Amino acid sequence: MEFGRELSLDELPYPPLFRLVGRHGEEVFAETEVGGRPARVGALFSGRDLAGDFAACARGSELDAFAGLWPEPLEGWGEVEEYASAGEDYLMVVTEEGAGIFFAEDVLHLVAERRVELPFPLYVLTDEEGVSPLVSVQSGGREVLVAALFSSPEKALGFRERAPRLDLPEYVGKIQNPEGLSRHAMIARRAGADYAVVDPEGGSSEAIPIEELIT
Repeated sequence: MEFGRELSLDELPYPPLFRLVGRHGEEVFAETEVGGRPARVGALFSGRDLAGDFAACARGSELDAFAGLWPEPLEGWGEVEEYASAGEDYLMVVTEEGAGIFFAEDVLHLVAERRVELPFPLYVLTDEEGVSPLVSVQSGGREVLVAALFSSPEKALGFRERAPRLDLPEYVGKIQNPEGLSRHAMIARRAGADYAVVDPEGGSSEAIPIEELIT
């Protein structure tokens, strides 16, 4: 199978990623050779269609174990970490641009580097129904939508007062832990946010890719 150019580990895409599973959701790994030695190989794909196309044409190849399997999403780094530590020796990563095969342990190290630790609690501006609007900030001469997080209630309300044009809601919600932040980030991503910014008055110089917050 042709995969295009060879990817480097740093090009591992951000979630959601897709793995291939059996009919009942069971893990499947290919038993093949890597570098002339027997190895168990897992596979991650940057898109659902890409994973499905791979499964449809894998039969008869050295990765025949993936033939006819079903794509399943890995929504955050926590799920990617769990998959990468499921017992395989290597992970093959396939994107539209190309593919690479990496030690599963190296993928785990990269995931650990990309997962962001933030001080909790964090605060967000919300309306009465708990909806937090995205904020437009300047980045590289253009406007991008970000999820605004604040390190204190006072900073959240102060930002609202200093930016009346944004018509931000008046309530302050609290995010207690990484699980709550992950849920907030998933909602923000569906609404169009690519980044989150803590105390965003300085623009997006400290922007965090929204995927890094989804665990």
